This record gives sequence, C-alpha cells and structure tokens, in this order.
Amino acid sequence: MFNKSPWHHSLIWKLLILLVVIGVLPIFFFADNTISAVEGYFMDTRQSTLVRAANITASMVSRENYLLLPEQQTSFRSTIEQRSESENLRVMVLDAMAQVIVDSAHQLEGATLVTPEIIAVMEGDSFSSVIQANGNTRYTVVPITGRGGQLMGMVFQVSSVQDINDLIDAMSTQTNFLTVVTISFALLGAVFVAYVVLSPLKRLLKTVELMSEGHLNQRIKVTGQDEFAQLCHAFNNMNEKLQQIEQNREEFVSNVSHELKTPLSSIKVLSDAVLTQDDVEVATYKEFLEDITDEIDRMNMIINDLLTLVRLDQTTAFMNIDTVDVNQLMQAVTKRLRPLAEIKDITLDLQEEKSVSVRGDEMKLTLALSNLVENAIKYTDEGGSIAVSVDGDTQHAYVTVKDTGIGIPEEDLGKIFTRFYRVDKTRDRETGGTGLGLSITHSTVLHHKGSIRVNSKENEGTTFVVRLPHNAGEFSA
Repeated sequence: MFNKSPWHHSLIWKLLILLVVIGVLPIFFFADNTISAVEGYFMDTRQSTLVRAANITASMVSRENYLLLPEQQTSFRSTIEQRSESENLRVMVLDAMAQVIVDSAHQLEGATLVTPEIIAVMEGDSFSSVIQANGNTRYTVVPITGRGGQLMGMVFQVSSVQDINDLIDAMSTQTNFLTVVTISFALLGAVFVAYVVLSPLKRLLKTVELMSEGHLNQRIKVTGQDEFAQLCHAFNNMNEKLQQIEQNREEFVSNVSHELKTPLSSIKVLSDAVLTQDDVEVATYKEFLEDITDEIDRMNMIINDLLTLVRLDQTTAFMNIDTVDVNQLMQAVTKRLRPLAEIKDITLDLQEEKSVSVRGDEMKLTLALSNLVENAIKYTDEGGSIAVSVDGDTQHAYVTVKDTGIGIPEEDLGKIFTRFYRVDKTRDRETGGTGLGLSITHSTVLHHKGSIRVNSKENEGTTFVVRLPHNAGEFSA
C-alpha cells in the first residue's frame, strides 16, 4: 500500500500554485503597469501643456517688456488674470530675485518665493515642473529672458491635476474589478484543469495500489483520446500482459509437472510390469529397458531445454558475444540437418542473397536457427521442400525458413512461442518434441534485439523470418 502524502505535497496543489504563478500574477503586473503607464502618459501630456502655456506667458512678458515699464502694471496685471482664467490655473510672475510681481490670486504679491523649482530655473534650467506632495497640484516654472539671454524673471504656474487623479482612480477601480473577476475565473479554470488532469492519475494510482496488493484483474475506464487516455490504454495493455505472464507462469509449472510426470509414469508402469512378472525373457527385459531409456532420454531433453530457457531468462552473463558470419552459420546448420531431410525425401536448399554478419552468441544463434529448420523438417510431409535464405540490408540480417509442410492454424499463430504449447500434441509427441524449441528460438532472437515473424496456412506451409541487427549494442535479458 502506498503511503498517503501530506496535502501540501499533493500534485494538485503544486499544479494550482503553478497555474496561479503563471496565470494570476501576470494579471497583477499587467494591471499595475497599465495604470502606471496611463497615469504617466496623462501627467507628461499635462506637463507639456503647462510648460507650453508658461512659455507663452514668458514670451509675452518679455516682448511687452512688462517688468521694466511700471506704467504697464495695470495692463500687465489684467493680461495675467486673463491668462489665468483662460488656462484655468494660477499664474505668478517673479522678477530675477524671485519676488512676486503679479499674482493672479492676489495673495503673494511682493513676497519672495524660494522653492526647488525656482532655484533650478535660476541656475539655468529651461523649465522645472513637479507634482507636490499632496499629489493634486503641479508647480511649473519657466524663465523670462531678455534679448541677451539674461534672466529677467520667471513665470510660476500652479495647476490642479485632480482631474487626472480622479480619472486614474476610476480606471484603477474598474481595473481592480476586472482583475478580481479575471483571477476568479483563472482560479476556477485552474481548479477545473487540475481536476481534469489529475482525476485520471488518481484512478491510475488507485488501480496500481490494488495491483500492488495482488489484484491483477484491474482495468481503468478510458475516455477521450488525449495523452492520459493513451497512458490508461498503455496501463491496461501492461496489466493484460502481466496477467498473461502470471497465467503463463501457472501454465508453465503445470506443463513442466505434466511433461515430467508422463515419462515418469511410463517408467513406473514399465518397471512394475517387469517386476510383477516371473520368468521374463531376456528379450522382454531388453525391450522394456529400451523403452525406459527412451523415456529417460525424453526427460533429459525436457530438462536440458528448461535449463536453456532459464539461462536465457536470467542475464547476459551467459552470452559469448562475437562477430558471427550468418552465411557460414546457416551453411553448417543446413549441412548437419540435410541427412534428416533426405530420410523423408525433403529438398533442403540454402540461398545466400548477401554475405552478412551480426554481433551475437554463435552457439545460441545456431541452436535458435537450427530449431526452425528442424521444425520445418518435422512438419513437412515426405516429398516436400524447405527453402532457407540469407539476406540483409544496411542495418539488419535476415534468415528465412520456408517449408511446404502442414502449416499452422490461424488461431494458433499467436501462441506458438509459448512454452510447452503444441498445435498438435499427438503428432508432436510422435516427433519427439518438447514444446520448448520455438520458445528458445524466440527468447534467443529477442536477446539479440531482433525479431521473428511467422506466416502460415494450413496444408500450404509455414514461413519464419528472423531479423537480427548487425550491431545490437548492449545486450539485455
């Protein structure tokens, strides 16, 4: 049973946090940056407008020479008041010493103003504009210069930016509302995505837990065609294979017991028959002993084949890897087995399309490929033919064994590599087979990272095609 993880270790919380970080936090940054950008734009536009208005006033004061002609004070004051009213701001004109000459609000005339903005202009800046600490007022100062460029005075404007602040506040309220709504939908979407994504995983985890307890007959209901559906399909396929393996293991134990029990029973019957008879003739003893020897040989064959499969099922420690000339190997196999074929008047031909070699264990490959040719001889009637061919391409070597034998029923094709499986148990016993030859061949080919295909039709013959890579790299069990 798997240990339950704390809630904060759950994948759903990690996924939610990831979605919040990716989907929600950018909304905050976007909203904040958007408001700041809009506010900056309006403030910069207002500043440009105010500086332009102050420069117009400064040019007018310089052109009319108001600061040097006291008799123009009445007209000067009237002009400044009109400018203040038309521009909706407070306008003050200061002399070069920062004394207020005219104040459209009539409050600071005669007073001396010393502010950072005024000092900046007196020191040579073309203008100075700043929002005061209260955030609703902007001070703008521009110089008044004479013909020689000397500082004659300054225009000091005080304007309200409350309208901009009100607009920004309204935008912030709407943006915050939209942000909250967006975040709410984002969170709901995150929860939905997490549920959709993790529900199959939870079902898979629950099924794996049941399997770990020994309940192998588990299946996951698959819906859709996404990656999780494919994962569930793969899991179901894996589970079916595990069940098949378990079933094969049980059948294997049963078959081994049965295969060994049969010759043992025969030996017991033969021994009892001899022991219970009196005055048995020597010829009878000899016949019974020959039968017992045949049964012992059969048991020995079964045990040897079983030991071969066990070695193949373990590791590659038993693999003696070297370069194997496939042409020479098949020449030796067909030469050794041709006398068996001639006894049944079967033609056994070898066709070498190309010279090919592979990396592998020559002894194991010889046994595997010999099994195919021996089976072809066993299950081909007298007067038939067997064609063995060797071919290859840039990556693989191919060995084909084609016979004109009795063939294999279609329903049995998928089972012929199963241990102890026989298509015709009666005939197989007559030929002396153990039902392990094709299993040994199949396991050997897989160990060499190859593949084996079979095509067959009853009463028409069977074709086995073995594909082996020229260089299989690392071998694995």
